[in-house]
Amino acid sequence: MEYIKLNNGNTVPKVFFGTYRIHDNDDVTDVIRDAYDAGYRAFDSASYYRNERELRDAFETLGIRDEVTVTSKAWTDADTYDKVVEQFNESRRELGQVDIYMLHWPMYDFKDRWRALEDLYLDGQIKNIAVANFKKHHLEELLSFARVRPVIDQIEAHAYLMDYDTISFCHENDIAVQAWRPLMRTGPMLSNTEILKVAEKHGKTVAQVCLRFLLQKDVCIVPKSTKAYRMKENISLFDFELDAEDMAFMESLNVGFRTADDPDNFPRR
Repeated sequence: MEYIKLNNGNTVPKVFFGTYRIHDNDDVTDVIRDAYDAGYRAFDSASYYRNERELRDAFETLGIRDEVTVTSKAWTDADTYDKVVEQFNESRRELGQVDIYMLHWPMYDFKDRWRALEDLYLDGQIKNIAVANFKKHHLEELLSFARVRPVIDQIEAHAYLMDYDTISFCHENDIAVQAWRPLMRTGPMLSNTEILKVAEKHGKTVAQVCLRFLLQKDVCIVPKSTKAYRMKENISLFDFELDAEDMAFMESLNVGFRTADDPDNFPRR
């Protein structure tokens, strides 16, 4: 594993394990055990995922809570200062501890919502505060009044959707970029025969090439799978490097293909 230093001096792994929709029919403890055994030491969750208690139970059963970093996020129903604080406290009760706390979407007026995170951070209740789904113009607005910069902006990013305006702005302002759905969930990326040729050249899979591309663009990643062999595949990314020709080809795939909502239109009015 490789790590990135955040703008507040803390470090986190470049690869997090996504936990969206891991609950109900999944044995959460088995999934977390497989992920931990594969090498994951950071887990991404949110109040919206409705699995925080199950994750805490899994961490405690496995005795690994002190060894891992855990993210949670304030959902859109936390639309005021007080509601954000209330939702943070609920997530902390459910998870036992929250290491990174994010605003999940840049909905409505986020000034008071961000102030709630700042106060929690400045009061020592949370180690890291961050945002998700913020575009460049959202970040510009945020930084115009923020007392504390977000350490991360978590956005949808993959070879078919690289918002370089936002990514470059984050890098220029020492905000780490983290990609959710780095392998897309639907779409043509994993069946692209040209990416397959790149993968075969390196003795890797298409998924590994797509994830490695993001890492080489200084974008951290949050892949998710419930299959142990996929978990291992998605984290085995540090023993090869795409060359300039590979990177140019991967960059050429950027067509703005979103698999989920555009932050400018969510939540829907």
